[in-house]
Amino acid sequence: MLYSRVHQISRYFLKTFILILISYLIVLVYGCNQNRSKDFIKLDASLRDVLPKITLIVPEEKGKDGKPLEITVGSTFSGEGEYTVGAGETQKFTYTFHKKHVLEGNKYIYAVVSYNWGGTGTFYYLTAINKITLKGDQEFLLGDRVRIKNLAMTKRPMGFVSLNYMGREPGTSMSEKPDKAIEQHFTIHQGKLMDVKFVGEK
Repeated sequence: MLYSRVHQISRYFLKTFILILISYLIVLVYGCNQNRSKDFIKLDASLRDVLPKITLIVPEEKGKDGKPLEITVGSTFSGEGEYTVGAGETQKFTYTFHKKHVLEGNKYIYAVVSYNWGGTGTFYYLTAINKITLKGDQEFLLGDRVRIKNLAMTKRPMGFVSLNYMGREPGTSMSEKPDKAIEQHFTIHQGKLMDVKFVGEK
């Protein structure tokens, strides 16, 4: 009698657990699919294998030939290059592709990249990389020596990119420690990476 009762209770809890597990998996799969629209572009390889092949267009700098400066991320995810500072003069810079802060969207890969132009500052950018060309052709300056906390795709509004990081109050010296928690949402609007709150402004 007691064994039968225990057996019934065990079966009840097992069924309940299985139902909860199935419900969780359905929600998980549904949530993932919400961030993938019919416009989703599939990469030719896994995201991990693609990252070293990405070409970054260095923000606001030109190479010796006067053309926009391009660098390949590479397997070490960091390196150095040269940019022009005057007629025939060049200056070395270093870059770091922060592979811990990378996100795959429908048409773009979003990543945090930092550059040091030879001084004390290290400038962080959110970069949008075209999944077809694998070129980082859009970027948004986050600031000097900021501290990145999290990069994620939002569900509402669907497809927006959410970035959390430690920055500074407007007007604060760049030498000050970043101590202001900032959350920004980004989207590609008319082919340009923009802070959502500025979309629609002229």
